[in-house]
Amino acid sequence: LSDWAIMPLHYNGFTGLPTTKGAGVHSPKFSFFGHQWVVKLYPGGKNDSNDGYVSLKLSNRTEAAIEVQFKFIAKHPNGGEDICMRTGKLKKFSPKGSEVVGDVGPAHGYHNFALRSKLMDYLVDGALIVEMHMRTNKPGHQPAPFVPENPFLRN
Repeated sequence: LSDWAIMPLHYNGFTGLPTTKGAGVHSPKFSFFGHQWVVKLYPGGKNDSNDGYVSLKLSNRTEAAIEVQFKFIAKHPNGGEDICMRTGKLKKFSPKGSEVVGDVGPAHGYHNFALRSKLMDYLVDGALIVEMHMRTNKPGHQPAPFVPENPFLRN
């Protein structure tokens, strides 16, 4: 896999953002690995989030598919425990505007990233700063397919 690419995202005025479930705020577009991305923050969570939780969603804004591993980190400003949610493996992102098929779609994220009340202790000058970390397969280094040994070829 490639090295981690990191983009700090600042959600200014976090305490004043809408807390209605399903109401979200987009980050500015950013570019990693030749793709455009946006992170949508739902201060009151998505409709299927647990009450009181903030939700985060990473969206592919490019008309090409890609596989990436990603994580969101909210760092404690005073050296306390960081909040981190990560994928353990590569996730397939389909092109923007495409339909979700199984676990492949143009966006992936976490419905229950952290309790909003807990994130209030993570604000820096009123802004929630979430680091977006992402990595992908190195160009030309796709995972090798598994090919079992053929017992009939033994001498």
